[in-house]
Amino acid sequence: MIGTRYEEYSHFEGDIPFVLLPELCISRVTHHNIANWHDNIELQLCRSGRGTVMIDEKFIPFEKNDIVVINSNVLHHTDSDETVKLSCLIIDTAFCRNVGLDPATLRFSEKIKSDSFTELFDRLIELYGKKEDDCRIAKMNTVILKMLIELREKHTVAVNSADIKNKYFGMVKDTIKFIRENYEKKLSLDFIAKNILTNKYTLSREFRKATGQTVIQYLVLYRCKRASDLISDGMSVSEAAVACGFDNMSFFTRTFKQYMGCLPSKYKKD
Repeated sequence: MIGTRYEEYSHFEGDIPFVLLPELCISRVTHHNIANWHDNIELQLCRSGRGTVMIDEKFIPFEKNDIVVINSNVLHHTDSDETVKLSCLIIDTAFCRNVGLDPATLRFSEKIKSDSFTELFDRLIELYGKKEDDCRIAKMNTVILKMLIELREKHTVAVNSADIKNKYFGMVKDTIKFIRENYEKKLSLDFIAKNILTNKYTLSREFRKATGQTVIQYLVLYRCKRASDLISDGMSVSEAAVACGFDNMSFFTRTFKQYMGCLPSKYKKD
C-alpha cells in the first residue's frame, strides 16, 4: 500500500529558485512506496527507460524524452519495473507567483514532448554546474522563466481550476497555511482545529493521512525551520527560539536536534 506525505520546499539554495536533480535513478530496488504532494510545480524529464507516474488516481506512462508535469498540490508517485533515469526540477512557487503565474490557479498538461523544452532543461543543467560564471543566477532564472512561459502558452489545460477533489484536502491546506501564519503563537491541536472550523479528531486523521505527519509534528518542524532561518540571518539562538514559539531553551535545543539533526548553533554564521 502506498502512503502519502506532504513535502515542503521552502529552503532553496541562495537565490536559486528551484531544486534540480540532473540524474535521478528509479528502479524497483531504489523506489519507495510513498506518494507525495507539494505546492510546487515539478518536472520530470525521462532520459532513458520507461515507467509510470501516478498522478492522483491516474497512471501516466512515460518513456525517453517525455516530460511529466506534476501540477501544484497533486499526489504523485513515480515507479518502474526497470531502471529509469530522470532529470527532475522543482520550481519555487514564490518565483512563479512573482512573474504572474500562480501554480494554484493553473493546470498544465501532465505529459509533454517538446524539443525546445528539453533544450531549456539541458541548458539549465549546464548552467547549474558553472559556479564560476558571474551571471549564472541571472541566466538560470531566465531559463526557468522561459520554461514557465512555454508551459503557460503551449501546455495550459485549465485556469482557476479546483485545487483538489478530496473534500478534506482543502482543510489540510488551510491548516498548513494557518500554522505558517501563526507559528510564533501558543498553538494547540484544539485551537488549530477551532480556527479551521473542524474538530480535532477529523483534523488529526485527515492531516496525517495527507501529510504523513501529525499536526503537532508539522508545527514543531516548521518552527525549527523558521528558527534556523533566523539564526542564519544573524539572530541569536535564544531570540530565534522565542520568535518561533519556544519558551524553554533546553526544550528548544533538544527538539531542534531531534527534528533538524543538529544543534541550533550550527546555523550561526562564522
